[in-house]
Amino acid sequence: MKKSISLLTMLLIGMTSVAAGLSQLTLSISTQGADYYADGTPVLVGERYLLVYVNQGATFAGIKADGTLVDPEANKIVTDARAVEGAKCGFKAIQYPPEMYPAGGSFLIVLLDTRDNAGAVGGLVAQLGTSAAAQAAAGDSTALPAIQVASTSGGVPALVTDTISARPAVVAKPVITSIKGQGESVEIKVGNVSADALYEVQSSSDLSAGSWIPAAGGTRLQLLTAGGDEVPATLTVPAGDKVRFFRVVVPNSK
Repeated sequence: MKKSISLLTMLLIGMTSVAAGLSQLTLSISTQGADYYADGTPVLVGERYLLVYVNQGATFAGIKADGTLVDPEANKIVTDARAVEGAKCGFKAIQYPPEMYPAGGSFLIVLLDTRDNAGAVGGLVAQLGTSAAAQAAAGDSTALPAIQVASTSGGVPALVTDTISARPAVVAKPVITSIKGQGESVEIKVGNVSADALYEVQSSSDLSAGSWIPAAGGTRLQLLTAGGDEVPATLTVPAGDKVRFFRVVVPNSK
């Protein structure tokens, strides 16, 4: 995806002093925007950003579809923020004691794609994107360094949800319970789905070719509330199609 814009992601890390001789580090997060989903759509107002601390010597292991960390021992969610007008992370500042997130570790801003079946934010995490790492400040720090992540020379934004979220350890095997064709659309229902997993509808007109592609319209499926029995979807099909096969898969890479 090419965008002729400049993107700046900033983590401002520093320290302030409070009464009784105790020190608190002040950390603020924001992005200049615009930030994007993997399909090229600017992030919607209300979309979630996470600030994640990564232990010294560790790496960021990712986020599960339910929004929890893959490695909660080495990674910690410090705070979250929301997207505001301009497709960017709204400014948020916090204070914390130095021993909570020691120097030697690092911070990342993580943008989530939580769009649900209807395209509204607030669903499971389908994809995520991370900023460059910012080193955690030491307890005696007096500076307020800015960590800047600019767009590449090709104009590709630096914060894009380009990584698929991790799948749950146990995922129910989906079953297509109903298919009903009408004109250039097909209505299907998918049963036996897990409330914490994402599913994708794929289609093919020739099974012998072994080529399955995401079906247009309604391809991202998830239960909107836990305990539901089925997930409906209305899919579009190419005009003139005489044969069309559908399957439901879990797209998560982990």
